[in-house]
Amino acid sequence: MRKKAKLAILAILMVVGSLWTGCRTEDPIIVCGREWNPALQIVADTSSEFGLGEPLYIQFRYGTGFDFNALRMSFYEGTLANKGKEIWSHDARVSEKMSSYTLQGRTKHSEFMSARELTRHKEPGTVVIEISANGRVIVSKQIELVRK
Repeated sequence: MRKKAKLAILAILMVVGSLWTGCRTEDPIIVCGREWNPALQIVADTSSEFGLGEPLYIQFRYGTGFDFNALRMSFYEGTLANKGKEIWSHDARVSEKMSSYTLQGRTKHSEFMSARELTRHKEPGTVVIEISANGRVIVSKQIELVRK
């Protein structure tokens, strides 16, 4: 009898655990990095400080799948606490089958864009990246552009 009770409790714990992990979602995050892995479609989060001439890849990770059809990635001067004027923004179509969106630009010579080119920020300073959908901000991240 004890063995059957232990097995029943173990089975219940396994079911509850699998339901809990299946319902859990990842928090939205902006990942900025110098490295892009095309095979895995992942940006390596290297830091929040980039040289103006270094390559920059920006990836928005949303978890299990987008629950909206379009997102807006905006770039602002300033800091998270004191956001300045908008530098530029990019609208993208997304679907529920996607769980991330990566912004990576190409130059006229088919090279990946540098931090200066992608953010359109010419001088060293702080840039705020903001992701919004349906008129509400989902997540923001501050990066520092430096002269290297």
